[in-house]
Amino acid sequence: MRLAWSNKAQVRAKLVVMLVVSVAMLGAACGRGDRADSGSGGAHPATSTTRLLEGVPAPDPVTPDGVAVAALREIYTWQPATEAQGASLARARKWLGPSLVRMLDGSPTGLETPKTTLQWADWAAAKARVEAFTFASGEKPPTGGDPNMQQFKIGIEQSVVYPNGRKEQLPPATVIATVVRTPEGWRLDAFR
Repeated sequence: MRLAWSNKAQVRAKLVVMLVVSVAMLGAACGRGDRADSGSGGAHPATSTTRLLEGVPAPDPVTPDGVAVAALREIYTWQPATEAQGASLARARKWLGPSLVRMLDGSPTGLETPKTTLQWADWAAAKARVEAFTFASGEKPPTGGDPNMQQFKIGIEQSVVYPNGRKEQLPPATVIATVVRTPEGWRLDAFR
């Protein structure tokens, strides 16, 4: 009888030791996160994924996604103090495909330009400019089988920059850009 009781005590003791070791290992694996080299410690400022993309070189402006990024950066960069609303589309002309050029050369309806805001007059009075940061998403929308047309999701972040250096972030946007192959190369033909 004594031998059986001794085995039970040893088994319980081993279980307790294993439980304590497991908890200690779990605690060590999780870490406390307060070291200077920890990846997500509380002392590090939050950085959006988009802002991390600013350090990455822009896509080559001769590639389809590079053309979409370059054209939309120009279209969504505004100079309220010196330009009328919608003038940015004309500035982006070298990146535009036949549909957008026809629309640009025709009577503008206001439907095809990016929606600016009622703050345009305030920005103009303050001599502020609106800078755009554009980037191609890795996720592509579905397209047909036409090798001369591609679509991309393009993220757009705009910042209002005042002469004193103050910056104000505008809400981000995403557009679907349609890029077509022309004799001059890839060009942005539509965005929505």
